[in-house]
Amino acid sequence: MRSTPCVLLFLGLSTALATGPKEKVIIVSWGDLIGDHTGDPRYEGAIRVDRPENMKLLAELWKARGIDKVLFRVDDWRYLHFMELYMPEGGGYAQYRRVMQQAWESGLLGTAVQAVKAAGIGMYMWISIIDEGCPPTVAYADTEPWPWQSKFFRDHPEYQASDRSPTASGRKYQWGIPEFAYPEVRAHILSEIRFFSDQFPFDGVFLSFRSHSPPPEHADQYGFNAPVLQEYQRRYGRNILRQDFDLEQWRALRGEYFTTFLREVRAHVGARGQKLSLGVPQGEHAGPPFGNMQLQWRTWVAEKLLDELVIGHHTLSRAIYRHHWQLGWGYVQDQDERLGLPPFTEGLRNDYGPFCAKHGVKLYADVPLSNVHRTFSDPTMGKGVETPEATARIVADLEQIPLLTGIVLDCRPFNIRTQR
Repeated sequence: MRSTPCVLLFLGLSTALATGPKEKVIIVSWGDLIGDHTGDPRYEGAIRVDRPENMKLLAELWKARGIDKVLFRVDDWRYLHFMELYMPEGGGYAQYRRVMQQAWESGLLGTAVQAVKAAGIGMYMWISIIDEGCPPTVAYADTEPWPWQSKFFRDHPEYQASDRSPTASGRKYQWGIPEFAYPEVRAHILSEIRFFSDQFPFDGVFLSFRSHSPPPEHADQYGFNAPVLQEYQRRYGRNILRQDFDLEQWRALRGEYFTTFLREVRAHVGARGQKLSLGVPQGEHAGPPFGNMQLQWRTWVAEKLLDELVIGHHTLSRAIYRHHWQLGWGYVQDQDERLGLPPFTEGLRNDYGPFCAKHGVKLYADVPLSNVHRTFSDPTMGKGVETPEATARIVADLEQIPLLTGIVLDCRPFNIRTQR
């Protein structure tokens, strides 16, 4: 009994330390910011992100405003080097392509990495890992044809998640969504990561589990590729194309292949001394647009495959496909619809926090992409409205979660020279 006060004192000190100021992390989605300087009056006076000479100004501004880490999106230059671009002159993406090309040729990315690190801020590259595009003939988005497609998946469409059609000639593919059961797919996506992580001295790699791909008609529609079929039959003695089978076993198998991918990425970036961070939706299943594949986050954390886990980082399907009448159905969990999940802060406090703390993995909450602070005039469609007041409320709630390491925020309010 004599040890009880010491234990309580230790726990009290631990909680007090844990509930101190959270790390402040910002997401810099470079391509999305290019047009932000004229369209939204809230960000008048923001420093332009398409000029190398502004990178030092931004880094100094972020440092002055208490930013600890930057997740800098490199996808725009991934499109440039790994994609077939469908951006003809006169089209809506022509100017974007020119700015993207000019920024790369001017060395903007290298300048940004150098400036942010020199300011004493952590600099991670943000790269999407389930977002490989589609041919322009596919009705992929609500408006004009989609502007890019992976050359790798253009040449090998069979490596995308496929449906249950019984023959290869009738097979349908989920455009832009890789099937991680293929070693070739995992090697290709690692090559995309390495193009940036090996070339620039990033402190870490942030893998984004978001996509522009539209959701399937049904959440379990895709994922019946040959390696999955063969392994499921070897383990359980059933042919998933011709027989009924255990859905959750199949979802778990697909999740195992994704975990294998994380092991391979970890081995490479870890050998280079870079941290590995992953942003995923809340829950045990991926949700739209990927489907019901298991997110085996406890395995990732327990095996220390990650240094950091960011929860709430998910595809806002309503925002991307806000004119679609039907966005798909059959999801076990869906953060966009808050389906099958506890409240966001409750899940962080009771589930993710204790498990990550036990295994020494840092835990972060993504505010801009969590969707928990938006209000909707139409509960079935549209991006929703996020106000400074709603953002402040969720941030205040997150600050009170003892085992949460940091909070991910939109960079735009921090890009303005003079706070109003």
